[in-house]
Amino acid sequence: MPLGFDMNHVHLITLSDRASRGEYQDQATPLLISWLKGQGVEAVTASLMPDDTGQLEQNLRAAVSDGAPLVLTCGGTGFGSRDTTPEATRRVIEREAPGICELIRAKGGHPLAFASRAVCGIASRTIILNLSGRPAAALEQIQLAWPLLTHAVAVLRKEGEAGGPCT
Repeated sequence: MPLGFDMNHVHLITLSDRASRGEYQDQATPLLISWLKGQGVEAVTASLMPDDTGQLEQNLRAAVSDGAPLVLTCGGTGFGSRDTTPEATRRVIEREAPGICELIRAKGGHPLAFASRAVCGIASRTIILNLSGRPAAALEQIQLAWPLLTHAVAVLRKEGEAGGPCT
């Protein structure tokens, strides 16, 4: 069922050095694609790449240029030396939307949810959100954020009525 506004396309970027080398199978991407399609998203494009800041920044900029309403990244939000997804995202976004990640950290079911360095923000007419690399955590995070994301995309693209108390 179409969503009734321009969230018909989501671009998903999964970052994992080991999965991109074929050392193990990426489980987050198919899980997230299935969930997104169940929410009425008609097209989900996905890419699997190593934890490389420059490559990620290029991929994010390309997705924004292509007009994706929502770009999700999966992985690279922890404390490892190659976990640089938030840094690459901050170089692309023009304005941060911290409340979305604050909600995810506050409502997340895992005791380490507050250790996430994830960010969310706006680049042109695109929302970019960083999710955890753990499949179950990424799914929980998108489920928590989805109502806010659909509202944000509708308002950003002026296809919904801004009417909430904070808009």
